[in-house]
Amino acid sequence: EKKNMSKPFDVEIDNSIAHIRLNRPEKRNSMNEDFWNLFPKEVEELDDSGEIRALVISSTGPHFSSGIDLNMFKDDVVEEQSENELGRSRGYFIQQLKYLQNVANCLEAARFPVVAAIQGGCIGGGIDLITAADIRLCTKDAFFIIEEINVGLAADIGTLQRLPKIIPAGIAREWAMMGEKVSADRAKEVGLVSSLHDNQEGMLESAFEIAEKLVSKTPLAMWVTKEVLNYSRDHSVKEGLDNVNLWNAATLHKEDVMTTMMSKMQKKKPEYKNLRDKNFLKHKSTKK
Repeated sequence: EKKNMSKPFDVEIDNSIAHIRLNRPEKRNSMNEDFWNLFPKEVEELDDSGEIRALVISSTGPHFSSGIDLNMFKDDVVEEQSENELGRSRGYFIQQLKYLQNVANCLEAARFPVVAAIQGGCIGGGIDLITAADIRLCTKDAFFIIEEINVGLAADIGTLQRLPKIIPAGIAREWAMMGEKVSADRAKEVGLVSSLHDNQEGMLESAFEIAEKLVSKTPLAMWVTKEVLNYSRDHSVKEGLDNVNLWNAATLHKEDVMTTMMSKMQKKKPEYKNLRDKNFLKHKSTKK
């Protein structure tokens, strides 16, 4: 692993809300090697702390992200290879791809909800990233391009898997196959984003208002809700119902429900314990 990796994003934590802000505006926040290495680690650390109850992801400069940094490919010189070498390099490619897919997977695996705030261009890998978030907002000047088809690739970090479950599948196919620019209005119309904003400042304000509301809910119920939504997206209704039965049987905390009910009756803000306080997370510590 390289030493002295510079983080291509800033992280701020305030009152259980984490904010990851991409910080290479001069490079249109393209996703360089450091990003692919450090972003999943950062999200996993936030998750492991048990303190974080919502994550906002935003960006700097005119564009959210231009996608994967093309400099990452400059060393991939394709030479004639023997069958044996070819097999090995294909195996390595699959392994590498799994590693890159972590950038989106980590957002889905995190136990807190993720809000993405998008300005300007959100292209290629940028779309992989935001489709793994739970809630998306954008500015009126935002636009979206599934760029991979235009450079002779199939999008492979998560867009083709997640986008058709967020917007109508037929429209996702059109975007993925045409590789054309999609406006903020169209993104709102088909449900990729839930709101449009005049400028980035207003959008961020709104993103943090949403995050505050998310933080006011029981972190345990939020985690279970997210897990069950993700599972249900990928399984039948019957399997999804069986899954929620198991989750609630295992995690339903009378204490949390009582706290919520009492707070409602007394019109007070409920105080919940952070996830780390409950000893469910023993399995987390076994992760490498």
